Amino acid sequence: MKTVLLFLLPFLPAILAAQTDLQSGVLSWKGGQTKMIEGSTRDLSSFRVHTSTLQPGKSNHPLKAYDDVDEMVIVKEGELTVQINEASKQIGPGGLAMIIAGDRQSFRNEAGTPVVYYVLTLKSKNPVNIERGRQGGSFVKDWKDFEVKKTDKGESRPVFDQPSSQFERFDVHATSLNPGLSSHDPHRHRAEEFFILLKGDVQVQCGDSFHNAHPGDIVFQASEVLHGIKNTGTVQCAYMVVQWHNKKDD
Repeated sequence: MKTVLLFLLPFLPAILAAQTDLQSGVLSWKGGQTKMIEGSTRDLSSFRVHTSTLQPGKSNHPLKAYDDVDEMVIVKEGELTVQINEASKQIGPGGLAMIIAGDRQSFRNEAGTPVVYYVLTLKSKNPVNIERGRQGGSFVKDWKDFEVKKTDKGESRPVFDQPSSQFERFDVHATSLNPGLSSHDPHRHRAEEFFILLKGDVQVQCGDSFHNAHPGDIVFQASEVLHGIKNTGTVQCAYMVVQWHNKKDD
């Protein structure tokens, strides 16, 4: 047995890397009905991101619950009515809905123009904990409902920071960054991270590579990979950041 372990030791990093098939990078906006990401990560057995378009008067499906995933919806353009269990609310661009496992959801377009939105579906490698998810609960917030904090680089909007059915801590915030500025020095951390660029043009660092990103593009940053973001446009940019943590202090 020792001989086998000694043989495998030099290859262990490659074996561990093979267990996570999503790498850091930028995915370009392709349109209103597209699968953008599907795979596993260090902490997720399944991570899916797709975009959907609802025409006026249409809905995605009747009220329906998923018992093994958390779901997040972020509106790109138009007005979306989100129903979670018995409550419903209409949200516009930048608006967000968080749906924990076990809650029923349905989306409708009650406006006069098409609505385009992102759907994030996350399933942790740890067992689902619906009771923990109910500590924070599902919610719907419009962009105008977010608290705005002025910073020396632009604005910050803390959206939520709470437990979910998949994670000890789920953190979402929005950043608005003035032209020519970086949000922070390139850095790395344990938590995986996902961005949606809502407005403006930026340059994203993923490890040793740099990528240009434009409105509608999405970014995945893997655990412990050096990363950063800089506003390369002439107007203030805005992006939504999603992080998930297996520990509250992670």
